[in-house]
Amino acid sequence: MKRLGVVLLLLAAACGKRGDPRPPVPIIPQGTTDLVATQRANNVLLSWSYPALTTTGRSLTGLRRIVLYRYSEQLPPSVATRPPDTPDPDVPQAIAQFARVPELTADQFGRLSERIESIEGAKLADATVGSKLIFTDSPQMRTTDGQPMRLTYALVSEAENARSPLSNLVAIVPLPVALPPEQLTATANAGGVVLSWKAPARSIAGGTAPVVTGYNVYRGTGEAVGAAFDAPINETLIKDITWTDVPPYGAHTYRVTAVATNGPPRVESEPSVPAGVTFKDLVPPPPPASVSALVETAAVRLVWDAVDAPDLAGYRIYRAEGTGLETLREVGKFPLTALTQETTWLDTTVQVGISFRYEVTALDKNGNESPAVSTGWVLVSRTP
Repeated sequence: MKRLGVVLLLLAAACGKRGDPRPPVPIIPQGTTDLVATQRANNVLLSWSYPALTTTGRSLTGLRRIVLYRYSEQLPPSVATRPPDTPDPDVPQAIAQFARVPELTADQFGRLSERIESIEGAKLADATVGSKLIFTDSPQMRTTDGQPMRLTYALVSEAENARSPLSNLVAIVPLPVALPPEQLTATANAGGVVLSWKAPARSIAGGTAPVVTGYNVYRGTGEAVGAAFDAPINETLIKDITWTDVPPYGAHTYRVTAVATNGPPRVESEPSVPAGVTFKDLVPPPPPASVSALVETAAVRLVWDAVDAPDLAGYRIYRAEGTGLETLREVGKFPLTALTQETTWLDTTVQVGISFRYEVTALDKNGNESPAVSTGWVLVSRTP
């Protein structure tokens, strides 16, 4: 009986009631909030951060695709025929006109937009640059009769069984930007790198009046300088066709774009052909404050003040021979030393009865040479 009771108790304990099956918790990607756009030539480029988190703040896995949407709108006739406001030279007319037209709300965009691309999971790596995803759109940028349009973009990230909220909306008014600036040159001098270029005369649409409000300069290394979402090195738009940069010492590559509007969003031409230059220290050290010549037996001893310069390499000494009965004139000058780190020098190669003049210069480690400091004429007498 005892054994039977134990068995019954075990059976009773094993007969617990199971709960109803629950559906899997959906993995919902966070909505993108940093979608940005820029125009380069006839393309609109979009950039945003790679989706990495779910709406619960956990790492996102199983990203299936990213879907991009666009809505294209024409300028309403009531706005197109309205007299322009006081023009701002830095705001193109098409942008000023669309500023009067309210931008879409998320609900309106959801009803009116069209799906333009789906970047599948297997192709996401190809569209990734660093931590960003880049997409290039080549939409119709103006109406058939040449009127401006406004393009609004957004995207949605899709996981295995759920999709993110709609991203932030980004609107851009494409413009007939210029062809790239031509004949870019980069010349290094003591004050920096002087850039100059030729202003473009035609637009990408073939017209002879491109929209140009200024220029942006990009600096880097290699052919990738001036990618669409790089930041220009100029803080404000350059209005001239020449500009001076003061970069770190080294080799640099420059490119320039013609800007229709600096935005955001930025609308500009393709970058110019690159121009390379090496910028190095071209400023000489100061010269010695003074130099003295002390005549000794069949020799001249030079003594000069030390130069305080962090990149000082040393000093160079020159000697000139003089001729003439009443007024000495120089008949030739040559260096006595390649370089010395001392602040004194003994010239034992002098000839008695001949006047000499000495000069001392300071040189830095980049080979820049200071102005010369002279002793004046020195005569080593024939008699002691």
